[in-house]
Amino acid sequence: MRIHGRTLRPSNLAERRILKAFGVDFIKVPRSRNPFAIARQIQRLAKGAVPECRIIRETIEEDRLRPPPHPLPWPVPMPVPFPTAPGSPWLPHVEAC
Repeated sequence: MRIHGRTLRPSNLAERRILKAFGVDFIKVPRSRNPFAIARQIQRLAKGAVPECRIIRETIEEDRLRPPPHPLPWPVPMPVPFPTAPGSPWLPHVEAC
């Protein structure tokens, strides 16, 4: 596993398959858990040495249930100019009256 702060990314195909089996591409480990311990669990699971994967599943579910740090604003739709309006990108040669 490659550890970037609290984000864990797979470093080989076996680890990637494990994460894909959980339905994620990477894991953001919450502060309540140790990212190095989670990385070791995934490495052992990829080798086939660990029969259970309860800890990893709990970590992924905890990340999914965590609210975003701040609310995201609604996207504002951009006004689309009418194709025959003067100065529109479709008719640049027509000037405004």
